[in-house]
Amino acid sequence: VSQESPCLPNPSFSSPTTRPTEAAVRRVTSGIRTSSTPKIPQEPDFPPVKQATVRMLEGGVGTAFPAAALVCGRGEGTPLSVAVGAAEQGTWFDLASLTKALATSLLCMQLTQQGRLGLDEVVIPGVPVRSLLAHTSGLPPGFLPSQGGDSKGQAQALALAPSVETRRQLVAMAAQTERAPLSERAIYSDLGFILLGDFLEQRTGERLEVQFARLATTLELEIGYRPLDAGPERLPVAASRIAITRRESPLREPLQGIVHDDNARAMLGVAGHAGLFGTAGGVMRLTQALLAAYHGSPAAAAALGVSAETLRRFWALPAGPAGATFGLGCDHPTPAGAGPSSAGQLWPRDGVGHLGFTGCSLWLDPPTRTFVVLLSNRVAAATPAEAAASMAAIKALRPALHDAVLRAYGA
Repeated sequence: VSQESPCLPNPSFSSPTTRPTEAAVRRVTSGIRTSSTPKIPQEPDFPPVKQATVRMLEGGVGTAFPAAALVCGRGEGTPLSVAVGAAEQGTWFDLASLTKALATSLLCMQLTQQGRLGLDEVVIPGVPVRSLLAHTSGLPPGFLPSQGGDSKGQAQALALAPSVETRRQLVAMAAQTERAPLSERAIYSDLGFILLGDFLEQRTGERLEVQFARLATTLELEIGYRPLDAGPERLPVAASRIAITRRESPLREPLQGIVHDDNARAMLGVAGHAGLFGTAGGVMRLTQALLAAYHGSPAAAAALGVSAETLRRFWALPAGPAGATFGLGCDHPTPAGAGPSSAGQLWPRDGVGHLGFTGCSLWLDPPTRTFVVLLSNRVAAATPAEAAASMAAIKALRPALHDAVLRAYGA
């Protein structure tokens, strides 16, 4: 199942307040190193097999992405943390659909555990929370041209001048989108998580960035939304520290610190399907807390507001037909023989993870506490042809990288 449906193209988007100058883009991309010597951490226990993992990531610079950061580890061991290309250890990235797993699904876990949300509660007629989490609602991936009106074009127009009203309109459009019947077969849907995020806001009376900020503050995470209607004092990081992306349009307009996804931008940068920004270290810190809670740590469970029982419920393998991969808000590796998996050939079937269209991914093996966080700005490609090439390159890189990591840890 693909988690990388593209943002809606909008060639007319040109607001100078939402994108860096081309000169700024050149300054950033000029920092891409061409040396064959990767930035390998100098650790006494850093074996050649791990060095090979880093060199593989370095090989993606200029083909899969201009900048990337990798953090991986297992158990209590020292994690491997490396940045390549134009990235530094503290570079923030647009996390795209990792928002679904790290924010929306986690907030659902909290409310479910508190008894404030039921998985069988109906969000729109005939569609319960659990179906939205598992992508079995029958909703399509995104807005599409239709006989009754061009919802895709309407959504594009909303992204031109984001406001509280455009947030409301986009949610209404998602709720009115024609869908297939409920099914055990997953159809990966941004629209479903747009509706789920709105449902969480109505239930709590708070916008998603406020709900997530409490968790980020508690765990001291370098992760957060950057609302388009917020002043600098309310933003988790300055735009200058965020890797540049480019819009999915013929002109490939550059963006920095503005969410890449058009639908999320129409929602003021705060949505259930996309909107989070973060560092690899920030995602690692949240990942480690989740794994600790999964293994029964009272401190981690208290900080997250999520127990081991709740995590195991959400992370369980789907009970659907053979080949199903989506659980409640997370994905699982594709079964052997059912097609390629971004997690590679070695990742356990009961592992959990998610992808992000901007070039980000997260895979966990809860029993062994193994994790791989890969953040990149794949979508910074300057032309549509280069963007298509970067997509193909990262699709090839991800499984090979994950297999290399597991071999490094003795898989």
